[in-house]
Amino acid sequence: MQPGEIMEMLAEGERKAIAKSTAVAKAVLNNPKLVKTLVDALSSSNATIASHAAHALLTVFRKNPELLMPFVDQLMRAFKRDQWEILEQLAKILPGLNLPKLKQRTLIARLEEVFYEGQSSIARTSALQALNDLGAQHKVWRDRSSKAMRFAFEHGSKAMQARARRLLK
Repeated sequence: MQPGEIMEMLAEGERKAIAKSTAVAKAVLNNPKLVKTLVDALSSSNATIASHAAHALLTVFRKNPELLMPFVDQLMRAFKRDQWEILEQLAKILPGLNLPKLKQRTLIARLEEVFYEGQSSIARTSALQALNDLGAQHKVWRDRSSKAMRFAFEHGSKAMQARARRLLK
């Protein structure tokens, strides 16, 4: 499969659906040189392409996270976008990558921004999960994770409170 074909597949379907992102992820896993095309698609001005790329990247991450390590900087830049699908999926990916302390600090700050100030409840809930995951993985982030959990219980939506309860178990 060629990069142009990947982009065509990512453009198909509704933005909110996963559409052909699973097929794209399989193609990328079979040809790792296509990871760059997929990561580049996160910066597309076409919101559907960016959304489907984020979904495909999550599938790639779950199968082979090491494929994404060379693209950490680009993924971190994409996480600055305010598109909720990108925020949701990258909040699931970035905490699972082996990030150096400085990148962790940058990630924590962005996760807190999404969690405390974000407009999308899905992205906010994913950020809460990511903050919790990072707190569990790295002792240095536990206080910030705990603070977010308290905020979720006191000020969060019903869905966010439910997620916080699940995380406590």
